[in-house]
Amino acid sequence: SPAPGGGSVAALCGALSASLVAMVAALTWSKTGMEAGRSGMKALGTDAQGLKDWFLAAVDRDTEAFNAVLVAMRLPKKTPEEVASRAGAVECANQGAAKVPLDVLEATIRVLELSLRAVKEGNPNSVSDAGVAGAAALAAAEGAALNGRINAPSLTDRAVADEYIARQTGALARARDLAEQVRAAVDQILE
Repeated sequence: SPAPGGGSVAALCGALSASLVAMVAALTWSKTGMEAGRSGMKALGTDAQGLKDWFLAAVDRDTEAFNAVLVAMRLPKKTPEEVASRAGAVECANQGAAKVPLDVLEATIRVLELSLRAVKEGNPNSVSDAGVAGAAALAAAEGAALNGRINAPSLTDRAVADEYIARQTGALARARDLAEQVRAAVDQILE
């Protein structure tokens, strides 16, 4: 079966990343000697849990979007009206299939920001978990970007395609930068 595929796996990587951030927040919140950071860790954990839930739902949204493309492609095309109707349905479905990974990619920025906070403010004994959260978020970003790259050429509405490509380029650059910051911060603590 072609779905769930890479886009769903990218979203799952995002969910795993957010789950690790939430875990670090919880471990920090409960750590003796770190009581001063409890309110910040509670907010961090709550935000991470919300992102985890969002990413998990995106696993299914990606599959549903791909399935919608398949349904549209199977529409009849015997008459000029059917051809026109099918073309509109295919374009709509393709835009949906391109939008889901773009949304996933853009959401990885937020989870990477939380990962960086978890590294810097979290329980030092959990710094490796926060680092893995950053690595998983980067995998989500890179995977989502690959899906965006393969979907964008199928869009016939060039204005939408150009907008998606521009947003993707900016979000991927930001995600890569944040992931490098997470890795560098982890390395500094572990040295």
